[in-house]
Amino acid sequence: MYCVLCVCLGHSVANLREGEAAVAHGANFITHLFNAMLPFHHRDPGLVGLLASKQIPRIIYYGIITDGIHTHPAAIRIAHRTHPQGLVMVTDAISAMGLEEGTHTIGQMQVEVRGDRAVVAGTETLCGSITTMDKCLRVFKKATGCSLVTALNTATLHPARTIGIQASKGTLDYGADADFVFLDDDLNVWSTWIAGNCVYYDSNFPRTTVKVVNEVQENRYSCIHKDSPDH
Repeated sequence: MYCVLCVCLGHSVANLREGEAAVAHGANFITHLFNAMLPFHHRDPGLVGLLASKQIPRIIYYGIITDGIHTHPAAIRIAHRTHPQGLVMVTDAISAMGLEEGTHTIGQMQVEVRGDRAVVAGTETLCGSITTMDKCLRVFKKATGCSLVTALNTATLHPARTIGIQASKGTLDYGADADFVFLDDDLNVWSTWIAGNCVYYDSNFPRTTVKVVNEVQENRYSCIHKDSPDH
């Protein structure tokens, strides 16, 4: 069992100096970069400025919603090129994901699923995402032009490092937990594995991959997964 506290900044009107003070006192993550925070200004870049700050004692990690709706591709590129080592891909998906178009009650809120987005019913206000992680991965890779390994690390290794569990999560190094997915060439999910057990399986994927899955189940082999140096 893990017991890790991660102090996060975000959805905030804090300026850069206040953000730097928060990091100096232990904060290490920015929630949903660009969303619901002060916009970037050249005289005070706000929390966004932490990505390039020289006044903080540790690496800052930041989540960014790469669903193609919440964050413009140019903004994704700016963040990635400024501080690639800290980028953590997030979906911001809510429980309306997978529901048919129309209005649904989610908790105490009326949510309207409209195409590829979720909005507060009767408005144009986004209320989270209905996008899966594999789609976010495709959007991010296309927006940044980065390598596949770099894109995958933003969804695996970087979030594990954020809370200090990279020895067992976010990697396929020897001794790590056997949590992984099989993806096709277009980054669609073929199967999902937790602790070495298949918990999701797309029956439509190629028979050759079925053979590979069976071999993994039998042999439980390990792969080396290291962070990519490319930006």
